Order: sequence, then structure tokens, then C-alpha cells
Amino acid sequence: METQQPRDYDLAEPPYEPSAVPGCADCLSLVVARQNARSSADYSAASDRNVELRGHQAEAHAS
Repeated sequence: METQQPRDYDLAEPPYEPSAVPGCADCLSLVVARQNARSSADYSAASDRNVELRGHQAEAHAS
């Protein structure tokens, strides 16, 4: 029987969680929705709000 050697895994940091751009009501709304989802243990919805927030920021706040 052949034994397997442990592998080296490159573990990456989880993606950062975006924050609201100051003064943007749309960003703030998504951050609040994310917090509400997380407080009710709906982590899928919280993740969805992160995706929406990143998309909004790429579209509305790209430099």
C-alpha cells in the first residue's frame, strides 16, 4: 500500500467585503441590506448583496 504525501495548499484570504462609498445612497442601501441578511442568518443573501455592491461600485464609482 502506497502512502500519500501531504500537499502544499495555497490558501487565499477571503475576498474583502466592500463598504459603502461615502455619500452614495445606493451603496448604503446595499450595506444595510447585507447587515440585515446577516443578522437573520441569511448568509446567501448577504453574499448576494456583496456581489450587487461590487457591481454597483464598478459601474457607478469606477475611476
